[in-house]
Amino acid sequence: MRFINTNNIPYLLLVTCYLLLAACIDKPKEKPVVINYNKLKEDIIQVNKPAVVMENDEINAYIKAHNYNMQITGTGLRYLFIKENPKEKKVEKGNVIKVNYKVSLLDGTVCYLSDKKGAKEFMVGSDNVESGVHEGVQLMHLHDRAIFILPAHLAFGLIGDRDKIPPKAAVVYEVEVIAIK
Repeated sequence: MRFINTNNIPYLLLVTCYLLLAACIDKPKEKPVVINYNKLKEDIIQVNKPAVVMENDEINAYIKAHNYNMQITGTGLRYLFIKENPKEKKVEKGNVIKVNYKVSLLDGTVCYLSDKKGAKEFMVGSDNVESGVHEGVQLMHLHDRAIFILPAHLAFGLIGDRDKIPPKAAVVYEVEVIAIK
């Protein structure tokens, strides 16, 4: 019983050599994908402009409805001091502070309250707290009380907190600094 026809050996050798040769030939390299991050950033901004405009309109309507005279930072954080103690110690980045707080949505839904969960303690500028809160408390002194309105990008962003804060939601924080360490 023969498995290979000896008449086909030259043909099989030729095919094998061709396959080996084809495998060894350098194929043209694909050009690497070059990402223009500035263009990408501008495209993302353009796509999200309508949402940002709508969010600003909602925040401004909230401020007007409550007759607040709020200040605004360059990042979009709105703030209003309810009680100021400028002679007390100022909150600085790196301080560990303790705050009483109330977190609500613009429609008035209360999401979190320190009366139920206890005061929150965190290191300013580094702990897992919304960036808008870190920015806002650095405007405060010990025993100050303030209201912050955080646009979504300074709060819980595109996904919310997966509990009580929905995606892309602006939030209202009422904050009182009760201790600075």
